[in-house]
Amino acid sequence: MQSSYDIDPRLNAVLAPIVGPGRQDPDGTIELTVIVGGTIISGSVVSEEAWSRRQKSQVTASGEYGADVPEDTREARTNPLLTEQVQFIHFLGPVVVSGGNPIRLNATRVDLRNVAAWSIGRLQYGEL
Repeated sequence: MQSSYDIDPRLNAVLAPIVGPGRQDPDGTIELTVIVGGTIISGSVVSEEAWSRRQKSQVTASGEYGADVPEDTREARTNPLLTEQVQFIHFLGPVVVSGGNPIRLNATRVDLRNVAAWSIGRLQYGEL
């Protein structure tokens, strides 16, 4: 039986070529749908570096407050507050369905240990 702290090895195997350390294309993506705490999250999964670039561009577009946001993983790992980082799925352009209501987001990240179910592909939810 899988505990709430285990990562599904099949999901890990699917994600490794896209987001893992040995990936060939740093900007590769895969369409994925996951269920976390009863909420459906569906979108494009990218590497942490690509996700971080997107987050930094969104923060810096809103003003100078984002000047200190780490641009990539190497920079983030030098920050002592981020050294105990766990594994995440990084979504760009996901749709989150909670209570039957779809919500579009720019980006989000999900702790792999919290994924209860998953499927390759993007959810087709009505006329999203």
